[in-house]
Amino acid sequence: MRIDTTLIPSSSHLQNLASQSVVVMDVLRATSVMVQALSSGVKEIIPVTTVEEAFQLAKSFPSETRLLGGERKSRKIAGFDLGNSPREYITAKVKGKTLILTTTNGTKAFHAVSSGKTVLVGSFLNVSAVTQRCLHQEADVILYGSGDEGELSLEDTVCGGMIIDRLIHLGKPPIELTDASQMALIAYQRFQRDLVEALRLSNHGRTLIDLGLGEDLSFCAQTDTTVLVPTFKDGVVRI
Repeated sequence: MRIDTTLIPSSSHLQNLASQSVVVMDVLRATSVMVQALSSGVKEIIPVTTVEEAFQLAKSFPSETRLLGGERKSRKIAGFDLGNSPREYITAKVKGKTLILTTTNGTKAFHAVSSGKTVLVGSFLNVSAVTQRCLHQEADVILYGSGDEGELSLEDTVCGGMIIDRLIHLGKPPIELTDASQMALIAYQRFQRDLVEALRLSNHGRTLIDLGLGEDLSFCAQTDTTVLVPTFKDGVVRI
């Protein structure tokens, strides 16, 4: 198994995806929201790239069956039901509903890698389950960090490194790491005893703290709160 890691979102990683499993990570906070929302009973999630697209798509659903969620500049969008904090996505609010989600980085990433053999939703919340799914795919893996507005994201890199570490320890076939994957593994080894520290040191983590959303860091740094591995297919994320 060959494992590559996208440290910075780039089209160079988007060639020949049809034979590869892709794990999309946007730890702060889109993929954490997706995993939490589906764990809380959301029926399905439709990630879209623009606010305008989200409002337009919402017209296709009865208002009582859908939710609009997401952020711009880390804040809830005017007219939306929910923001981009996974702590908002509790069963009482979301169970049985379709979530239309748009975020600055994460939702774009899913559409960028839609041609992958499988496209999985990765986060610390479901890291062990994602690792197991990768092992059973019998395909090379791309760990696709959504980044921070085109720049490297420390938290996504560390999450990718954690998946790599577990694949190495659990994988029976030989594991081949690219240089980027080696770097992600080293980043994880630096922070493995305190994942929250990595999130606090990250650029986006500091932004969230400044906005009074620091509790999201601790929430998103939890590991293995669920065994769910959502999959993105035909424009929709489902279990």
